[in-house]
Amino acid sequence: MRLPFALPLASALAAALLLGASLPPAVLAQAARPGDGLAADAAVREIDWLELLPPEDLKALEEMPEIDHSGQMQMPQVMSSTKTVPAMNGVRGKVPGYLVPIAFDDRQRVTEMFLVPYFGACIHVPPPPPNQLIYIKPKHPVELGQLWDAYWVHGTLRTELVSNAMATSAYAMDLERLELMTE
Repeated sequence: MRLPFALPLASALAAALLLGASLPPAVLAQAARPGDGLAADAAVREIDWLELLPPEDLKALEEMPEIDHSGQMQMPQVMSSTKTVPAMNGVRGKVPGYLVPIAFDDRQRVTEMFLVPYFGACIHVPPPPPNQLIYIKPKHPVELGQLWDAYWVHGTLRTELVSNAMATSAYAMDLERLELMTE
């Protein structure tokens, strides 16, 4: 598995676990390298995806067998967990990830979206667990770049269960701004 940008190490590991893949040593080295420029704004709290997992869910994900994409595998309960970390409710900061649009206005601007930890989440089966999805309904419609663009999403997290035809999320975010990640 190759990640298209350097996530913090814990996020890279979580993405690999959720994809049922292992990270090659080169990706681990890149993800662990300090000073990669992703946290240039030191005044903003960087929220790691693993902070959204209760300890028991993190343990279950770490022990999960490799995902069988043949459709014959029964998914472990942790893959549908809506358990949240109460201390994350009201935390203001920025989260790295990809945006998956789920609703548009008449000018094709995004009015609802999910923030996901890795590219292709919610498109491939299985989707991430609900506590690894963040629902965002911006105050004003936004124009996004390409689906493969990675963003820092700035705002305040809330523990809130949101379900639609695509997925269920256990977190929501009050969006302040989007920042396109550049290498």
